[in-house]
Order: sequence, then C-alpha cells, then structure tokens
Amino acid sequence: MLTLCLLAGALMTRGAISAELVVVQVAPQKGELAHYTSELRAGMQAHLEHVNATGGIRGDTVRLVSLDDAADPAHALKQIEQAAATLNPVAFLYLIGPETFAATLDANIFGRVGVPLLGTSPAAVQLRSPTRSHVFHLTQGENSEYEKLAQQLRTIGLRKVALIHRDDPATMGEVKYFEQSAARAPSIEVVGRAAVAGNSGQLDKPFEQIAQMRAEAIVTMLPVEETAKLLKTLRAKGLFTPLYGASYNESGRLFDHAGEAASRGMTVTQVVPNPFGGSLPAVRDYQTQMKQYAPKDTRLSTLSLEGFLAARLLVEALRQTPRPVTAAGLRNTLEQRGPFDLGGLKATFSSTDHVGLDFLDIGIVTFGGRLRY
Repeated sequence: MLTLCLLAGALMTRGAISAELVVVQVAPQKGELAHYTSELRAGMQAHLEHVNATGGIRGDTVRLVSLDDAADPAHALKQIEQAAATLNPVAFLYLIGPETFAATLDANIFGRVGVPLLGTSPAAVQLRSPTRSHVFHLTQGENSEYEKLAQQLRTIGLRKVALIHRDDPATMGEVKYFEQSAARAPSIEVVGRAAVAGNSGQLDKPFEQIAQMRAEAIVTMLPVEETAKLLKTLRAKGLFTPLYGASYNESGRLFDHAGEAASRGMTVTQVVPNPFGGSLPAVRDYQTQMKQYAPKDTRLSTLSLEGFLAARLLVEALRQTPRPVTAAGLRNTLEQRGPFDLGGLKATFSSTDHVGLDFLDIGIVTFGGRLRY
C-alpha cells in the first residue's frame, strides 16, 4: 500500500513537472504589418526557449503558438475564440494593428473567453482608456510618446512643426492629441498638415505639400515604410528638415527602406531601452538569448526587445501564479502581485492601471540602423 502511494505521488509530481503552458499570438504574418509580428515573436520565442532549456517555470514548459489573422479584424476574433476553446491558453500575446485591436475591445473578446492579453502596440489613446479587465499593456502608449516628442521639440527650441499623417480615425486621434500637447506653454505652432489616404499609395501630393511648408521640424504619423519614402524624397530634394516619429518607426526598418544617408539622424520616441546598449541586465540578457536562440544573423531591434520583455513579464507572473496555473489565475497575478522585475526595469499593474512600464526616451537613428539614446 505504501509503495502504491509513493508511486502515485511520484506520478503526480512528474505530471506537474511536465505540464505545458500554452500562450498564443494572433497577428498578421504577411503584408505591411508582418514585420511587427515577426520581430516581436523573435524576442518572445528566444526568451521562452531559454526558460524551457533551463528548467522551465517550476518544471512547466511554455509553448508559443502563432496564428495568422491576415490583418482581418473579423478573422482575428474567430482565431481568438477558437484558440481559447481548443488550446486552453493561459494568455494571448501581442495583437498587431489598431483596427484589429479596436474590434477585440468592442467585442470584449478577452473578457468573454476569460484569457488575458499581455502586450499591445502603443495604439491610440482611445484604445487604451478606459482600463479593460483582461488587457495588459507592457509599454506606454502613443499619447505618451507624442507628449514626450512635444517636450523634446520645446527643449531644443523648435517651435514651427508640420504634420504628415494617415487619414484614418486612430491616427486623427493622435493628431488631435499632439496638437493639444503642442499648445501647452511654451507653445509649438503646427504650421500645416498633409494627409495620406489610408492604403492608397498616393504619396506624391502630400510629400510635395510637406516639403513646401516652412517648418523647423516634421512629425510623421505614417507607417514606417511610408516614413522611409518621405525621408528619401525630402533628402533627394536637398531638404534636411529634422524628422520626428513614434516608436513604430523601427530603426532597422527605416534603414532597410530609406538607406544609410536618409535614415541617419531621424528622431524616434522609444518605449523600451536601447537594444544595442548594455547598461541594464534585461538588455544584456536579451542580447545573449537572441544570439543563442534566435535564427542566425537575426539583428537586434526595439521590437524584438519589446517581445523579449513581454515574455519575461509573462514568465515572472507565471512563477507567482498558484498552481494549477490558469488564465484566471495569471490575470489576477498580473493585477495584484507586482512589481515584476524584468532586469533593471519593473512592471507594475493595478485594478485601475494596466500599463506596466513607465519607460520613455528619445532615440536618434545612427549608422547601420542602430540607435543612440
């Protein structure tokens, strides 16, 4: 009898040790947004592989499942519902695209399936407020980025600014927020706007408009590929007006599309530390694990660092979640058990605040698409 009890106990322990925790990313894997998906996933996967290779989380392993939503909000909703029903995930990680994000919030999909979403792009302020019970943002949002950008312009004495932006509801919300930030004393004058119709590819006219504005600085609210085209166009005209943008203008992507001469010197707000630096333990760990677990020749980037930090936050929260680990238990841990040490950075949530990091900085694109800040 004693032998049977010991054997049963050993089997139960072995079962607990070998448990697999599933996390799911639903995001586009083709098209203009696929770059964000792949970069974020690279950082997440590198850290999760490191954790699994070094004993897991109290013996449990974590499996990242990637599903393609084809940048279609309706398809994303179906993918999330199906994944929640069939994979029993403890969390979803990183949606991509403001339209998809807005659709999931309108449908309260994560609240309905009872699984938290951890990590979102710095989407428009209207998509971050009010706080949603099952949506946790790792980084600051675009409203904070544009406030930081306005402060930077004041600090260096640039007072006349032109805006070029996509003509869609989410971006127009950011235009309004930047103009409100610019109006605070000492005020920054927005001397003009140039609008680009979404996904139209019609760039010549707005580029010509922005080139003719007597601005001391230009703020771009365009996708990174269009920002790169703007840089090349302006520099080819001999116009070297400083260009500013938010963090989705990832420096490596700017370098790929605009080239060395045009991209160097652009100013980009940053919501994570410099991936090329080495002062923080989190960044040193990121560099080591990307070298060890990411595909050969994968370059460092702010996006993959963001994915890495999201995975580290997930792991730290899972370590503190009572067993057996459930999605509901993880959600409660995120909200109630912080701060979570990510390696020199601490993420903290509460019932009224679901933004984990308060990090914000200004980066300058330098040689080879690297950053200085």
